[in-house]
Amino acid sequence: METNTFEIYAPVRNTINKALGVVVKVAGDNVTVQPPAGDRLTFRAQYLAPANEAETAALQDLITRLKIDDENRSKAKTIKTDPALIRAEFEKFVHHIEVRYPKSAGAFREFWSELMAAAGDLPGQTWEMKPNTAKTPGPVLKIFNQATQKWVYGLTLLAGWGLRMEIKKEYLPPGSENLFPIDHAMFGAGRAVELIYKDFTPEKRKPYADCVRAMYAPPPPPAA
Repeated sequence: METNTFEIYAPVRNTINKALGVVVKVAGDNVTVQPPAGDRLTFRAQYLAPANEAETAALQDLITRLKIDDENRSKAKTIKTDPALIRAEFEKFVHHIEVRYPKSAGAFREFWSELMAAAGDLPGQTWEMKPNTAKTPGPVLKIFNQATQKWVYGLTLLAGWGLRMEIKKEYLPPGSENLFPIDHAMFGAGRAVELIYKDFTPEKRKPYADCVRAMYAPPPPPAA
């Protein structure tokens, strides 16, 4: 049996059950295919054939969607490492708030500047924009995990008309539990607080900035 070779996004037909799909990965003779509905499946290349013209037309919307998804993932990876792009994404995010809630946007910017003074304004290191902002919009503060030696998500800000902050319990400074009264946030891994900007005075904001400052304080030296 002749074995075809396939490129990514190639429309294909399963020669056994005639099911259609689009190639998303090729590893030797193994070809992973995304069907129009359902999970991806991996086949030996010998059981796949190029789709004909009519089948290709039927798969065109799926091909377009897969290409857009891949472009978005690539863009997200670039944004996560480019400080200028991170800042641009942040500005777009705040602008979306400003269009609907001008006063909220101003209050959020003011609080954000206080957090940056506490954490250090280093986009890509101490903070970034979440890649999937459609589901969980907003910036996230990152903290250096001593165990893994990596910068990881520590405090997420979900901003709009009001402000919700979610912090991972392992990075919550001792004595700060009352600042985040909602327990079992982040699927049990964190604590949260929901705030209304008009009640979020400078006096009430200060403990949160101090909490972030404590998160970024260097660990004490080991005991002698």
